Amino acid sequence: MTTEKKSTVKDQIVFVAAGAAGIGFACVERFANEGAKVAFMDRDKVEGEKKETEMNNLGMEVLFLHGECTSNDDVENSAKKTFDKWDKIDILVNCAGGFHTTNNVEEIDEIEWKRMLDWNLTATYMTTKAIVPYMKKNNYGRIINVSSLAGRTGIAFTSIDYATAKSAIIGFTRRLAVELAPFGITANVVTPGTVWSPRVAKLHKDRIEEIRKTIPLGREGTTEEIADGIWYLATPGASYITGATLDINGGMWFG
Repeated sequence: MTTEKKSTVKDQIVFVAAGAAGIGFACVERFANEGAKVAFMDRDKVEGEKKETEMNNLGMEVLFLHGECTSNDDVENSAKKTFDKWDKIDILVNCAGGFHTTNNVEEIDEIEWKRMLDWNLTATYMTTKAIVPYMKKNNYGRIINVSSLAGRTGIAFTSIDYATAKSAIIGFTRRLAVELAPFGITANVVTPGTVWSPRVAKLHKDRIEEIRKTIPLGREGTTEEIADGIWYLATPGASYITGATLDINGGMWFG
């Protein structure tokens, strides 16, 4: 009996949207450390170029692409540059998104509503649309979208427009999985719970302990722990998983 290694992404080509910080950068590191070639796109030119230089100096193969994930031209140009450099794209990780204060429905105007949906949902759609044709060329692909526990439960610690956008990403991913299955492309979504970062800590500075009490494991997660879940869904070992939602939240919710 031969044993096929199912847990490696070595030499595969990865595209990470919004990869200069947070969960996105944790994914860049996770894949690059294993020997994947990683392109990452981000609006933060200074931070992106800095991390590209640092990682390449360590012997990794990383390409930074400056652009907005909500810009069709920027996304399409970044996808083309990645394909032109490495002749294929195997894995897409959509980390674009963000949040603001915990506003309720009566407190959000139309401009803010549309901005939040663009930042989270539209960015995921645009990057996916640009990358899928390159995956179809090889009849292979792994797409992992990042949603949030807010999209599963509607928790009150986040704003209603953010929760709406993150919920829509789950529906988008399920429909995408059905559409792309005939082409050997899987699509899955991860829903992180509370993951501490300077931005999250500032937003919730007055209720950090209150939030921790809602987590059965008694602590917030790390970006590296989320990246590990994303990595698994990108491996050959996850080849029969598509349309699934992986909850990574310390036991706050499961379903």
